[in-house]
Amino acid sequence: MSELLDILLSLADGASGHIPVFVGVFCRISAAAFLMPGFGEPFTPIRVRLAAVFAFTIIVAPTLSGDAAPFAKSPVGFFTLVGAEILTGLVIGFALRLAIIALQTAGVIAAQHLQMSQLFGPGVGHDQETPLSGILLMAALALATANDLHIDLAAALVASYSAIPIGAAPASGEIAEFTAQGGGEALRTAFALATPFVLLGFAYSIALGAMNRAMPSLMASFVGAPAILIAGLTLFAGTASVMLDRWNDAYAALITDPFAGLR
Repeated sequence: MSELLDILLSLADGASGHIPVFVGVFCRISAAAFLMPGFGEPFTPIRVRLAAVFAFTIIVAPTLSGDAAPFAKSPVGFFTLVGAEILTGLVIGFALRLAIIALQTAGVIAAQHLQMSQLFGPGVGHDQETPLSGILLMAALALATANDLHIDLAAALVASYSAIPIGAAPASGEIAEFTAQGGGEALRTAFALATPFVLLGFAYSIALGAMNRAMPSLMASFVGAPAILIAGLTLFAGTASVMLDRWNDAYAALITDPFAGLR
């Protein structure tokens, strides 16, 4: 009995050094889970999100050594570790979320130019989401999941400790620069994806103006609204696969190295 107690005590002493690392990894992944694609969506149940956080923590934590955070043995160091990891997790979640933001913005731009922003009411995410954004979002998540989204996220979380070591939160200036660069790249991608719909909306506006000029008494908007809707839906049906293919390439490049701006 005494030998068994000695073994248990030795195991407890050995595991105590890993507790700060495990807690730090859990805090980083918990903060990132609020923004990560798929797991951070508003329609994802909290229990599923919590189970994913525990699963990712079990995967990522063993990749770090027990002395990765030696300063966390004191109370002040431990709370500093928790705060730094939460901030880092939010930065990681935002970096991974940029792909979804770009796709949703492309859907909003397309819907605005097709005069169908509020045609079908609220979408799957929130009340201000356009129907095109909802369709693109669900299709993109299905595509990413079919292409092993969970494996890509686990690899990105493991690689995040090379860019941002445990307990070393990025500086505010680096976060601001990274946010500006990432946001600008997301907007560029969104406008590139929505270019066909912008051109269609531009052509519709010119045609509508010409009709009003030629026949002032004609209610051109009542004639043009069904036409732009049918043309827009036809264009969306023909280009949605191409948009998702281009988005998948941008997403693959992002998740391979989402923290290049923080190195």
